[in-house]
Amino acid sequence: MVKIYRCCAALFFYGALPLLLAGVLFINRYRRGLKERFAFYPQAEQIKNSGERIWIHAASVGEVQAAERIIGEVKKQRPQSCIILTTMTLSGRRIARDRLAVSAVFLAPLDIPWITERAIKRIQPDVYICMETELWPVLFDSLKKSGVRLCLANGRISSRAFSRYEKMAPLLSSVVAGFDRMTVISSLDKKRYVALGADKERITVAGNVKYDLRLPHDAADISRKYRDMLDVVDEDVLVAGSTHSGEEALLLDLHCRLQSQAPLLSIIAPRHVERIGDVERLARSAGLDYLLFSAIKRGGRRKGQKVVLVDTMGELARLYGLADFVFCGGSLVEKGGHNLMEAAVWDKAVFYGPHIGDFHDAADILREAGGGFVVDNMENLEQYIHRFRLHPPEYMEACRQAGEAARKQQGSGRQQVAFLLDDECHR
Repeated sequence: MVKIYRCCAALFFYGALPLLLAGVLFINRYRRGLKERFAFYPQAEQIKNSGERIWIHAASVGEVQAAERIIGEVKKQRPQSCIILTTMTLSGRRIARDRLAVSAVFLAPLDIPWITERAIKRIQPDVYICMETELWPVLFDSLKKSGVRLCLANGRISSRAFSRYEKMAPLLSSVVAGFDRMTVISSLDKKRYVALGADKERITVAGNVKYDLRLPHDAADISRKYRDMLDVVDEDVLVAGSTHSGEEALLLDLHCRLQSQAPLLSIIAPRHVERIGDVERLARSAGLDYLLFSAIKRGGRRKGQKVVLVDTMGELARLYGLADFVFCGGSLVEKGGHNLMEAAVWDKAVFYGPHIGDFHDAADILREAGGGFVVDNMENLEQYIHRFRLHPPEYMEACRQAGEAARKQQGSGRQQVAFLLDDECHR
């Protein structure tokens, strides 16, 4: 089945080539990184190392953040290894180059036979590790033919994705059967991968590396720095992270109501930075004076503004340390939510909407610990904040429980890397 797919992929590519060329000529963003999409990685050949070469693939920003923990553990367990990371998105590549200490970061190759073969020749990996559910039939087939060990880290399959994959079982069964080692988040994920054709003897359940979070060693200094940057004095701070369209307007209305009760600074970080213009228009329509976080980083100061909009990448996880109250976006609208543990590890209770399907396990963990609270609407969130403002000891205990629950998730990265790189377990 993979052979048929390889032929179809090649035929589709050549058939669509005129449209692709037109897109490249007239749309600037399609030109960015184009050489890397075709696996022209001249820098890869210049990388020298005495150990094995490990190619890690992370689709976008979220997977890059998960890969950061895997990379840290690889360096501990295989200090002589050379790590090369690929991403699907330009934003993922940018964050990876800024944050990850790896030998090189490239865009992933197109899943076309001669392009994947070029990528393998340039990178020369001994081990390939893909994060979560990035299944590329042509690339995987090329890797196996080249004798590269094929691994899956932090594997997960949602119920919606599983229904879709079942329809592609003839193709995917041969793809997932090719993995030498697989680490998955839950026993349900293991069951689903086995149903698709994976060998259950090569799979272990190791938890979610996205929840294997640790605070920076200078966490207190970081929080102090942000407090000084934002001139926070005698006011509560609400951080709304990874928000989506339909949530910011509600948050701005909530800010007005809460601000009328007690001093409040609201920090809103849209999930997609390119939407910042839309959020600015909402703030102006609400009659709110706001400041962009990028202006603060350039030395600007708050001059009475009570709303800060985060228009920079890579700040949110640390801004949580400044918060008195945290709302996790993508959950009042049907976007599946985002990583609640990024805030909880700072000893912050987390509020989130009912649409938290992508992180339901984290929501369950925090709710059961008493550090997570589901809100059906902003009025519900307002009630919680009002209640906890009046009962600080109760809220402090909820925050403590959230932090304790988050720290119990640590260790997944170490377990996953040990399993994936165990030479005796590979064929």
